[in-house]
Amino acid sequence: MKIKSRGITLIELMVVLVVLSILISIAYPSYVDHVRRTRRADAMTGLTEMANLQERYYTQKFQYATDITNLKHAGSSPDGYYNLTIPSNSLSSYTLTATANAPQDQDTGCTTMNLRSNGAKTPDTCWKR
Repeated sequence: MKIKSRGITLIELMVVLVVLSILISIAYPSYVDHVRRTRRADAMTGLTEMANLQERYYTQKFQYATDITNLKHAGSSPDGYYNLTIPSNSLSSYTLTATANAPQDQDTGCTTMNLRSNGAKTPDTCWKR
């Protein structure tokens, strides 16, 4: 008895493509959202590093730096997803800001993250893991 190999039919192929497209349409947005949330750690790392530099600067000069160049910092987060700045400070306090670059700028609600000298982190939801 000989068995003939006929392959797959067009209908079977279309069913497989439909199932795959449904799976991809569900999984891809979730994956992209997860990647964006993971990249927030880059901002947290950069802001924490800058805060440490600010504290070191304060111990040497008895005031906080007003310009990022005073801290000898490049102005970007370690992986480059955020630009880091010092938008405001006084002699006794500071605020550090991380602003998202592309493609991280699509992270709605967390395109700007702040760290203050008193430890306040805003927006609060962006700092939670």
